[in-house]
Amino acid sequence: MVRKALSALLGTALASVGLVGVAAPAQALPPPPGYAIRGVDVSYFQGPSLDWAALAQGGAKFAYIRVSEQDGRTVPNNNPDPFYAGNTTRARANGLYTGAYHRARPDQSSGKQQAETLLRFAPYAADGRTLPPMLDIEWPRADWGLNDCYNMTPAQIVAWVRDFVTEIAARTGRQAMIYTNTNWWNPCTGSSTRFAANPLFIANYSQNPPPLPAGWPSFTMWQHAAGTQLPDGWASPDLDVFRGDYAALASLVAGRATSLLATVNNRYVTAERAGAGPLIANRTAIGPWEQFDQLDAGGGLVAFRSRINGRYVTAEDRGASPLIANRTAIGTWEKFQIITNTDGTSSLRATINNRYVTAENAGAAPLIANRTAIGRWEKFRFVTPPPLVSLLAGANLRYVSAANAGADPLIANRAVVTSWEQYDQVNAGGGLVAFRSRVNGLYVTAEDRGASPLIANRTAIGTWERFQIITNTDGTISLRATINNRYVTAESGGAAPLIANRTAIGPWEKFYRLVT
Repeated sequence: MVRKALSALLGTALASVGLVGVAAPAQALPPPPGYAIRGVDVSYFQGPSLDWAALAQGGAKFAYIRVSEQDGRTVPNNNPDPFYAGNTTRARANGLYTGAYHRARPDQSSGKQQAETLLRFAPYAADGRTLPPMLDIEWPRADWGLNDCYNMTPAQIVAWVRDFVTEIAARTGRQAMIYTNTNWWNPCTGSSTRFAANPLFIANYSQNPPPLPAGWPSFTMWQHAAGTQLPDGWASPDLDVFRGDYAALASLVAGRATSLLATVNNRYVTAERAGAGPLIANRTAIGPWEQFDQLDAGGGLVAFRSRINGRYVTAEDRGASPLIANRTAIGTWEKFQIITNTDGTSSLRATINNRYVTAENAGAAPLIANRTAIGRWEKFRFVTPPPLVSLLAGANLRYVSAANAGADPLIANRAVVTSWEQYDQVNAGGGLVAFRSRVNGLYVTAEDRGASPLIANRTAIGTWERFQIITNTDGTISLRATINNRYVTAESGGAAPLIANRTAIGPWEKFYRLVT
């Protein structure tokens, strides 16, 4: 990825930090402290002969590789990166997760066209090894003759990005990663907050956590050092870190979080009151309050970030008070060691006081780190929660929303994803599923036995709340309501609420399912 200002390019002795086996400048910029998972991003500028074995041996776990760039030629989008295929093959052969990225040129063609270019040259595969496709949108190169924002208004830039990520979502079922810089994003998009559902790859050449663009509460990846010119005419790779541990990186590939089940009462740990109350093991099912991202905190320790509020779990008052998810950063109180017990369960030891976390009073009281030994109350199991999905209607390429925070029927009319457009896809037994709205925690029902529009207003799964997922030959899905065996349609091409009243699958009955 090419930056605007040469003064921002910091000399990087990659060999000295173990990431390449080639000659490099003498100055070194090591990985920022606290980020154990390292990676690289590369393009044509690194040449055809990168030593991927050395990169892997030096600790690289992932790589984003440029696949395409819009260059303003007569034939639109006709600039594939000639080294993409070779780099991807060798990176994977050495055990790295890989993802493809496209260098945006929004002044040349539409976001949809350039997303199509990325996927034409690098089709996405849900194979457990592929990172989400990525949009690289930043300052234009100096020789393009454009101002910082491509001679476009913030509204035009936002619409272009929306079209790009919507096309990626429709074609892959994943939210595109967005690579950008805060100093470009905020002025050129008018500090748009519309893309918080897309994982962020932030560029900032520093040893300190970077300031974030508008809309994102955290970053997923951080490019902390740019590549530099080498004697052979090529450039060294850009250096990146991942915010989390290797398991979290694998979860990004798979799109999953984690939940904790207390074995003493077989109840799930919840961030009570959407994180305003202490953690307590009292839930019989996994909802949004019971899901956490497990992040690498360095030195073999982990931190847990609640998905409901984006805050880190802390052993409050140095462990003297119950655990609660209320911290914006990882400090000593937010670090835990995972102990694997001989019976297959796990226990958590708080770093701040070296005490074990207990489901106090057999789960009747909040979790607290105050035990010196592991007993029945101190054992947990890590459970993979149901996938968090969004549905994009094929009829109009709009997301299905639990309108009015779930008080109104579902309708496909949203251009971006917020909590109103997110659902937990829950196993309802017998090959059927139910959808629980993230905005209100209630299940979607085919109201009035399917005679009325779908609405998220049920507290439990009954016959009206069960659906069968039909996978169509074009990669879309359709939903058949169990109560009447009719297909769900985006009525009137998405202009009217969803309703389960169709006997066959047509364009209005097709949806793209995105896993977050």
